[in-house]
Amino acid sequence: TLHDNVVQELMWTWDALRNSTCCQAVVVVFRCRCLLQAGLAAESPNDEGEPLAVDPFKLVEGSLCQMVWASRKRRVELMFLPPNTQAVILQPLGDEGIMIVAGDTIRGFGSTDQVWIASIGEKLDTTLGKCILTNNAANIL
Repeated sequence: TLHDNVVQELMWTWDALRNSTCCQAVVVVFRCRCLLQAGLAAESPNDEGEPLAVDPFKLVEGSLCQMVWASRKRRVELMFLPPNTQAVILQPLGDEGIMIVAGDTIRGFGSTDQVWIASIGEKLDTTLGKCILTNNAANIL
C-alpha cells in the first residue's frame, strides 16, 4: 500500500490532467514501481476485457526511459496505452521516474498543456522523492 499523502497526490495528478487537458490515460512509474495507471488502457491479449498492465521493470530498463532521461524529447509507442492514442508526453520525474500522459487528439497537448504537465511532474517528483518506496509501502521521510 502507498502512504495516504502519495495516494492523494496521485489522484490529484489524474484529476488535474483529465480535467484540464485532452488526457485520456496517465501512467506514473517511480523507482521501478507502477504507482498509477489511470484512464483508458489497451486490452490485455491474455485476459479478455482486462486492461494491459504496465510492466515497470521492462519500462525502466528499456530504451524508452533511458532516451527520455537523456534527451527529454523522445516519443515512442507504448503498448499499454489505448490504441486510439494520438499524443503522448513522456515527463521525467527526476532520474527515478516517468509520467506518461496520453491523449486521443493529434497535437492535443498545446504549449500551455506542456508547461502544466511539466509543473505537475515537478510537484509529483517532489512528493515521491520524499518517500522511501519499499516492496509493500511508501513511507514519508
